Amino acid sequence: MPDTPLRQLALQGAAVICVLSLAWPYFGWTAQAMPWRETSFVIGAVAFAFATLARQPWPWRIVHAVCMPLAWFLYPFPG
Repeated sequence: MPDTPLRQLALQGAAVICVLSLAWPYFGWTAQAMPWRETSFVIGAVAFAFATLARQPWPWRIVHAVCMPLAWFLYPFPG
């Protein structure tokens, strides 16, 4: 199966949905703020695992691993 951009986006989306579906209820029940930095690293790890399970080439696996942490790092936080 070809490595289309839509497939890469689907892998990232699946990782986001998987992690946030577990993190949001936990932090909602405990009334704590979501630790977005750590959450972004977990999303990157899950995306890397999904890319490995999908037998993506190594460059794509690395892109999946760093995509969400890099997006968090580059987000312009107010302050």
